[in-house]
Amino acid sequence: MTKPFAPEFKREEHGWITFPPDQQDRKSLFFPNGVMKHPAKMNFHLQQAIIKYVAEPGNVLLDPFGGTGTLMIAALQGYRVILLEIEDGYHRLQLEAAANLDIQVPGAGQLVTLLHGDNRMLLPIPCNHVITSPPYAQAMKATKVRKRREDAPDNWLVEQDERMLAYSKSPRNISKINPFLYNMEMRKIYQLCYQSLPVGGTMTTVIKDRIVDGKRVYLSKWADKVCKAAGFTLELWEKWKALGHGFTKIAASQGKQVVWDEDILIYRRTT
Repeated sequence: MTKPFAPEFKREEHGWITFPPDQQDRKSLFFPNGVMKHPAKMNFHLQQAIIKYVAEPGNVLLDPFGGTGTLMIAALQGYRVILLEIEDGYHRLQLEAAANLDIQVPGAGQLVTLLHGDNRMLLPIPCNHVITSPPYAQAMKATKVRKRREDAPDNWLVEQDERMLAYSKSPRNISKINPFLYNMEMRKIYQLCYQSLPVGGTMTTVIKDRIVDGKRVYLSKWADKVCKAAGFTLELWEKWKALGHGFTKIAASQGKQVVWDEDILIYRRTT
């Protein structure tokens, strides 16, 4: 019988899990203020539910797209954590968070390994579980800061452009490339994740479909096909009702089609 996933949280009418907002939980921990401004970090409660589902004492958890470092909450529970991050800006935020973590819980920071570089060159790295949320293709392709728009709250879009430019300086950042090349590189990364795991290890990837030219692009279905081709066996496919960041809310207010559900795909290496 499959272990229940996030049984303590309610579900809405479609069966999607309803994780609550996490701002206060995150602020009460070790994360620096710069992390709070990031629009697409993994929900704290979702991250914790994944850890609770896959991990056992003594396990090593790895995120190849470390970002703002949410996976470091696993170090509070005694797990070793490895984060890979190509962007210097995010790596610096992670370093600050790890230092704060060690002050808050002495010794916990020593459980965190932060690697600054291209995950395609750093992987495979031995671990028990991979937990990640890959970026979109061309998500970080900003080249200039837009002027304030009347449909945007305050200077939110301007601030997001400034942040995107600051945190997307690496020419090897795969979120800068077109979908065709992005798909090729993500195939490699999923294969490298498979090689990082022992038999019985898991990979969790959290993916949200997107709207392109008014049509839904089913990114999770593509990822499922690629992960299975890499050798993984799908163990669990859940959905949660994503709270939506500023871009989603602006589009919804304009009557545009938006995606509210986010997919949680958990795979296991069985051979």
